[in-house]
Amino acid sequence: MEPVITPPQLLPPSVDRRLFDAIHGLPHSPVSDRYISLISDLGEGLGWVVAGVGLAWLGGPKGRRAGIATALASLGTTYAVQRMVKPMFRRRRPFVTREVLVVGIRTSDASFPSGHTASSFAAATAVSTFYPNAAPLVFTLATLVGASRVHLGHHFPSDVTAGALIGIGTGTLTAWLLKLPRFL
Repeated sequence: MEPVITPPQLLPPSVDRRLFDAIHGLPHSPVSDRYISLISDLGEGLGWVVAGVGLAWLGGPKGRRAGIATALASLGTTYAVQRMVKPMFRRRRPFVTREVLVVGIRTSDASFPSGHTASSFAAATAVSTFYPNAAPLVFTLATLVGASRVHLGHHFPSDVTAGALIGIGTGTLTAWLLKLPRFL
């Protein structure tokens, strides 16, 4: 799996490795890994879509825009990362290039960027654009999703960093579009 384009070095390789070793090296147990896997699952998009539907249903006109922005940002970012970005870079996952404990399924798609993290930061950005007081909560959740991907052995920290940047960009764009008067 040779890359079409070499992934940008968002972190120096030595820093990426040290951060990976530090986060992945945190204690693993069946109980902790299960909880961390649940946090990771939030980044698949379904959790954010459910939150968006809840906002749209219960939040009045502002909640409707916020909910639609959250769901669209999460799903759209997941699609873009999986179908367009990852195939360009095709970075190998940590467990392919080194001996790593992997919790969960060893996926065969590319590592760069982290789709779970991108989806989570897109949703967090969309929510916080409409509800700024929710920013600490939603960005903490998005950050935990990113850290979980490293701890579970699926991504390098630079993959997560790139995912966060992509998610912030797509979340900002989606929220901006949904705030325009002609939408909804």
